Amino acid sequence: MNLQSLWIVSVCAVLLFFGNATAKTLFFDDFEGNAERKWPDMPTLTVEKDPGNPDNNVLVFDTTNDNNNADALFLEGFEGLTDYTMRAKFNIVGETANFAAFGLIVRAASATEYMLVEPAHKRLCCGDPRENILNVFERGEAWPIVAKADIDIELNEWHELSVTVAAQKLTASLDGKQIAEYGKVAYPKGGFGIREWQSKTLIDDVEVFDKGGSSLAVAPHGKLPTRWGALKASY
Repeated sequence: MNLQSLWIVSVCAVLLFFGNATAKTLFFDDFEGNAERKWPDMPTLTVEKDPGNPDNNVLVFDTTNDNNNADALFLEGFEGLTDYTMRAKFNIVGETANFAAFGLIVRAASATEYMLVEPAHKRLCCGDPRENILNVFERGEAWPIVAKADIDIELNEWHELSVTVAAQKLTASLDGKQIAEYGKVAYPKGGFGIREWQSKTLIDDVEVFDKGGSSLAVAPHGKLPTRWGALKASY
């Protein structure tokens, strides 16, 4: 290898190192137990063993017995976030007559103002006959759907949902494939959360990282002494 090639390789290695080093995990939870984290005492929310893998704990979010409300769960202390990615693994295991929907909330300016990316199985409502669909909502005084995509999900299947917000642009990916985007996000900053509507979903590996890149490039901060906010009804 000549000196020029060696210099190029060295520069690339340095850039790769510092590029990875800038990636910062803002939040991570795999639900494996932490005395510092306190979960709301709600009948719709429990941490249990994964039925498909007894060695793994998952968050179980169950609103199948509530036909009127949706529960939105926000994490306190992140209201000033601007550009970031949130992702989580999810497995919808229960549905009601019309709905089986699980969503990730980003840019939550308040409990009733946020962006919601919601994949759904059997969403037979709202004039849309498709059973499998991902909708991007801009939650405010109304619920406009600002982007959507056809998806292929079934009950009792694990999938990974990822949502990135950068400036006014939102992109959504399912199982590593980008499937929807929206370029006029109304809220310039805000925290993140989870939303569940008339469904039962297993949730695992909830992660938020900054725009520097995937936090898998660095060791996650892991068991942070953070607290999930109280569940808030969101009609």
